[in-house]
Amino acid sequence: MNTKIHHICIIGAGISGLVAAKTLMEEGYEVTVFEKQKGLGGVWESSRTYVGLTTQNPRDTYAFTDYPMPASYPEWPNAEQMQNYLKSYAQDFGIVEKIQFQTEVIQVERKTGVQPGWIVSIQSNDQNTQNKYEFDFVLVCNGIFNIPKMPLLAGQDEFIASGGEVLHSTELNDSSQVEGKRIIVVGFGRSATDIATHIVPQVKECTLLFRHSLWKMPKYLLGLVNIKYVLLTRFAEACFPYRHLQGIEWALHTIGKPLVWAFWKLNEILVRLQFGLDTCGMLPDKPLYESVNCSSAVAPTNFYKYLASGKLKAKKTAIARFNSDGVELENGQQLHADVVIFGTGFRQDVPFLPEKYRQMLIDDQGYFHLYRNLIHPDIPQLGFVGYNSSFFSQLTSEIGSWWLAEYVKGNLLLPSNAEMIQDMEAEIYWRQTKWPPAGGSGGCTSPFNFHHLEQLIQDMGVKNPTSGWERIAEVMMPLNPSTYQYIRKELRGKRLSSANNSEIAESAEVEVG
Repeated sequence: MNTKIHHICIIGAGISGLVAAKTLMEEGYEVTVFEKQKGLGGVWESSRTYVGLTTQNPRDTYAFTDYPMPASYPEWPNAEQMQNYLKSYAQDFGIVEKIQFQTEVIQVERKTGVQPGWIVSIQSNDQNTQNKYEFDFVLVCNGIFNIPKMPLLAGQDEFIASGGEVLHSTELNDSSQVEGKRIIVVGFGRSATDIATHIVPQVKECTLLFRHSLWKMPKYLLGLVNIKYVLLTRFAEACFPYRHLQGIEWALHTIGKPLVWAFWKLNEILVRLQFGLDTCGMLPDKPLYESVNCSSAVAPTNFYKYLASGKLKAKKTAIARFNSDGVELENGQQLHADVVIFGTGFRQDVPFLPEKYRQMLIDDQGYFHLYRNLIHPDIPQLGFVGYNSSFFSQLTSEIGSWWLAEYVKGNLLLPSNAEMIQDMEAEIYWRQTKWPPAGGSGGCTSPFNFHHLEQLIQDMGVKNPTSGWERIAEVMMPLNPSTYQYIRKELRGKRLSSANNSEIAESAEVEVG
């Protein structure tokens, strides 16, 4: 990597953009962050959050390594609390003054010459003006939830002209938008089930339409055990067969297969019983073991209770077309509706990059081809943060930012470009065939979240200092982001030692001269 890098552009001020900015500022780089919304936070920015939104993670597993969430926060913080946490983080680390809000990046062009880099064209939303800036390096932090995905269906204009409303989940910012109305919610992911559950007490009727039911985990298994003790441990991850099996994982998936089977079967049975999945007709087609990916979610409180009681109606079908009074379903049934809400997720794109780079990055299935989910070896001075989504995305973004900081400085001993591309393609092929991520973006590291972190840490040349019983506890206990602070401390120690050695060498040369 070119050592003459000084000014870095960061696209997006969500979780990934904020932690990338903090990391690079601490390394002495000049940083400019462009954010197209009025505020920071990405998916947690107030204009993008839907009613009833909370984190999918328990509080202490969703914090940055050196910035714990307030102890006063509940175990599952809500959207407003997350906004306040991220604002406080940005203010305390001096990031806010580096952000240009309501500024959209519309084009990123390669700059050639003696000092290559990028020319970034931006448009200010409030003044409708365009400007160009030159940068030495660009970090794309626009996230995997950046473009709402909605189907285009016949008759939609007729439905709207007759007084109906069609919304994406991000557009439902206030319960008054649906109060007393007939609502259809489309989808079975996090936003769809969150919204349907939250609005049931306030609407005339609510129907959930979905193609496939998915496994949802309780926040507390049997009402007693926090789900972080079940899914957010290194041991639980070891119960999935990784691409390369070594040590205890090799044992678990050879002679220990009965133990792995029992672990997942027990969890599956307990979830079925707790939620009454057989009774309410919501048992997924696939076993729990095969369904864990970045779309895995905790169940909203009362979701299955409302289904069982009939307060929330559910139909395993899809909308064929709209009409003046509602929708016609693929099974031929007519449903009356005042508002249709699509909780159908997002698509991931980088429309501001030149087409030749987009073709290198994104395949026909929408998979992003990135080494370590962070760089493309053949596109220099460009990195991605947040494209390594996981069960604890704030941590994978943070450690990904540390990796990129080392990459920018040229401190990583990486394979050749050809070897990196070969490994990247092999990883993607394995994921596509064995663990396809929901949504198909290829930016999901789950269920191998810890493995991904361990890859990055190994690349940085840092060793885990724990051993013995301490290491066993680390494997069996839930994720604790603060325990990863040793990485930054060791990297800083290496730099200090290197600087001291350089000073000694220079001093010796002067004496000899």
